[in-house]
Amino acid sequence: MAIAAVITLLLLSGWANDHPWVWLLILTLGWGYWYWRRSPAATKMDSLQLSFNPQLVEKQLADTQRLLQELPADRQAPLQATHRHLQQRLDSPAVEVCVLGQSAYAVNQVYSAVAALSLDGCTLQRQTLATVPQADLVLLTVRGALTASEFEMLRVLQAGHYHVFVVCYPETVQERDRLAVHLRQQLRQLQMGQDQPIPFTPDNPQALTSALQQRLTQERVNLVLAGTYRRAQDLHQQAQAALNRYRQERATPIIERYQWLAAAATAVNPLPLLDLVMAGGLLVRLTWDLGQIYQRSFRLADAEPLAKELLRLMVQLGAVELGTQSLGQWLKGNSLTYLAGSCLQGATAAYVLRLSGFSLIHYFETAAQPTSLPLVTRLQQSLRWAQQQVGRSPLQTLGHSLGLPSA
Repeated sequence: MAIAAVITLLLLSGWANDHPWVWLLILTLGWGYWYWRRSPAATKMDSLQLSFNPQLVEKQLADTQRLLQELPADRQAPLQATHRHLQQRLDSPAVEVCVLGQSAYAVNQVYSAVAALSLDGCTLQRQTLATVPQADLVLLTVRGALTASEFEMLRVLQAGHYHVFVVCYPETVQERDRLAVHLRQQLRQLQMGQDQPIPFTPDNPQALTSALQQRLTQERVNLVLAGTYRRAQDLHQQAQAALNRYRQERATPIIERYQWLAAAATAVNPLPLLDLVMAGGLLVRLTWDLGQIYQRSFRLADAEPLAKELLRLMVQLGAVELGTQSLGQWLKGNSLTYLAGSCLQGATAAYVLRLSGFSLIHYFETAAQPTSLPLVTRLQQSLRWAQQQVGRSPLQTLGHSLGLPSA
């Protein structure tokens, strides 16, 4: 900012016009500032590991426990077993080390070298690149320049704040130095440390084993905390998904009950203007009932603005298409087709309540997520999601087949 202020002052003062060499100085300062901003030392390194503490992990586990308590005993039992295991990890910090790579031969060689160390308080596993490992320390073994899949795996591991060693195991000893230089250039793009990659050969594994033992000695606690926190986040997502399924199962019968009420009330209603009024009244009650399932502690009066806004959006976005509503009224205006018109309008009213119910489910499920979006935008997203789940209303389908305008 200081450099930008100096450049601006020079330009505004007119002094640069009297001294042409100042333009060269300005260009040099601008280029230097651009280079400094792009240099690894000046940017926030994605590869830096977050500092974890037991309180952070315990809070994550406590948040997950509150979700699990809402589930029936039979559904929370397997997740509670995982929850207890994660709590035990904090008391007995055993490090899980994973040897990862595309070459099975290289993975086996590195695995054997690490297993020969008989590291205390460590468990060892080996995997391919098919899945992201559940481990505290990852040894990514490469035999040449990073492939696209290896590069992407490193990005994923960095995003998850994994502790990673890139182990360079060349095809031949002669190409070891050349490969190490090339790998450093690739790893610089990921802003990994200068100690990467770590060279390895079966007859000379000291560089790898020394680096591994040093990391385990100095950062054992942080390794376990970071790995436990990742597992706790994954468990939280599983618990939230299980709770969402359970709540949807409870919400569906309620939505279906309101569908029948809306269908019956609309079918016998002779006044077209009362259709949306009755749907709005039922929607307020439906909003309140679903809010109780999703732990939204608001009064019935508080549900009314949300229901009205949702109904307004349904009309505005074409979910309730007024052009096809007139078809049902026309059918009800004729004694011969009154029953057909009543059934069509009743089915459409049921559709409005069903679409509203699914929209509210999506809204309540996503309302807990941090977001800066206004209420209208979030309801629009929920309504579009619900339209994909429910599809067209009966009147919309019939009106479309007859070529009637949709709005």
